[in-house]
Amino acid sequence: MSGRCPPMTVLANAWRTWWAGRPRGAEAGALPPSLSGPSLSGPVLSSADVIVSHIEVCDRHGVGRLLQMLFDGHPNILSIRSANFHAGAQEFGAHHLCISHAATSRDAVRATVASALGATTVARVLCVPYFADDVRTALALHDIFGAPLCTYIMDDQNVHASGISDDLMRELLTKSQVRLAISPEMASVYGEKYGLAMGYMPPLAPRRMIPDHLVPPPERADSRHGICIGNIWGQRWVELLRNTVRGSGETLTWYCNGEFRWLPCGRHDLIADSIIPRDPLPEPMLVDALRNHVYAVVPSGTLDASDDRRFIAQLSLPSRIPYMMATAQIPIIVLGSRETGASRFVEQFGIGVTAGYDTASFSEAVNYITQPDVNLSMRQRAYAVAGQFADAGAAEWIWQSLAAGRPYDRRYEDLILTREPDPSGLAADAKY
Repeated sequence: MSGRCPPMTVLANAWRTWWAGRPRGAEAGALPPSLSGPSLSGPVLSSADVIVSHIEVCDRHGVGRLLQMLFDGHPNILSIRSANFHAGAQEFGAHHLCISHAATSRDAVRATVASALGATTVARVLCVPYFADDVRTALALHDIFGAPLCTYIMDDQNVHASGISDDLMRELLTKSQVRLAISPEMASVYGEKYGLAMGYMPPLAPRRMIPDHLVPPPERADSRHGICIGNIWGQRWVELLRNTVRGSGETLTWYCNGEFRWLPCGRHDLIADSIIPRDPLPEPMLVDALRNHVYAVVPSGTLDASDDRRFIAQLSLPSRIPYMMATAQIPIIVLGSRETGASRFVEQFGIGVTAGYDTASFSEAVNYITQPDVNLSMRQRAYAVAGQFADAGAAEWIWQSLAAGRPYDRRYEDLILTREPDPSGLAADAKY
């Protein structure tokens, strides 16, 4: 079930009157008496760390899993989302709220946010924008509390998509003390478009699941049987995957984080195409499954006119790729264009190959990647860099970067090759 959060009932007129006449030098974070009572729902937090994202922070999607991993165990987190896609189910943060904005004037947005927070105060804000309402909420928090703001762009909703307007994105990035992007391509294109410095922070993997030894190819595994994990966001990608695997002689087991009912086909159709659908596994079992396969497959975009999720494929880096590399060292076949963020990553680190969505190209990639010496070499490269993608200290690094007004150190920047991405090519057909 999905949908917008119900608008909060607010004392909008009282808020507008206070905001227009607030005294100069008023203490940052002070709210008008009429809006500073107990929170409408949940506990009151003092100097909360607020994380604004689009939907429930849960393990059903990559952004949710990444935020859970980075901030697991951190106290005093207020999680705010703009919509419910999973019936409001969330186990993250000291408290969580769903705030959407039926009225989008600045005063109305500030009134909605202030009323929802009640007496809660805010120390700092991390915004992971996807919906325009995510941006509106983050800007309101920044304006109301004077809280420093970090923006971390994981999905493109402005260059190759129109989910967030240029004006909103420009204001968000301009008011952010530090700006991060999930891929070098994303950082390059957004930095070029808005003339602002963008730092790079890739998806990471839990340190506890990263082995301290080389994971060799499994001896008894079927080399013609690969694994696929996570969601496939484009329905066109699903159709292309089925057409590619069908009749290839290969088999894929697909552990999907979401539900298969949204697919343009049924489970029986997938099985007929040699794609075995499976429900998600607990993390230790998922990592074991990855380590017991010879190769993994990541469907991505074709970046042509038929691609229904180009805005995801072009610049984003799927969090499952560094995760699989670090925890299982499994070689990866990316399906789609070599110009996607996914393809660039696996080819940069030498941990996989890219194949087109056709049976011959896919079979050729499988034949190559399952050669014992090739497979082992890719695993050695994954092992060599896995520790640099560990989550240990990553949340602290974000907050340290926010305090410094720039990336705190070069631990992630140094992962980028000397050759920087060319934003002119990456932004072809982009919305400017």
